[in-house]
Amino acid sequence: MPKPKNNVYRGHPIERVGHGKRTVFQTTINEKEWSATTELEVKTAIDVWIDEGIEP
Repeated sequence: MPKPKNNVYRGHPIERVGHGKRTVFQTTINEKEWSATTELEVKTAIDVWIDEGIEP
């Protein structure tokens, strides 16, 4: 079963854009668009923002 293209992590929607090697994960952190090449990097940025208040 394929993974859904959108998911929510700690209240922030993470959108998967593209496919294959051109996949980018995007989210909005503190009203700013933020993207990374892996979903883990986006989740880490969200964790840092929520837990420490530091903008990625």
